[in-house]
Amino acid sequence: MIKLPEPITAYFDPANSVEQKAAAFNDTAIVEDENQRHQGRPEIGKWMADVKAKYNFVAEPIDVVHADEKFAVKAKVSGDFPNSPIELDYRFELANGRIEKLLIG
Repeated sequence: MIKLPEPITAYFDPANSVEQKAAAFNDTAIVEDENQRHQGRPEIGKWMADVKAKYNFVAEPIDVVHADEKFAVKAKVSGDFPNSPIELDYRFELANGRIEKLLIG
């Protein structure tokens, strides 16, 4: 089992609702995914709901490397998309106990 900080654990927990996952982000957080940028908790929540509806996916962390408040998490992602499952890199930056930045690629 990989040990991750609480906000990152909340983000990956498949039992959490979009609202619970969005609560792991700071108000001014930024997410970059599929060449798009989403800023602020409301916009991030909408992005999460849209992506979940489109791909019906689950992301399972399989490895982590971290330094200070930066975490690089490799996850196995399974869902309704070509070549599922795949491995994606999630790069998190934390601030004030929440996610401040997330880059997915």
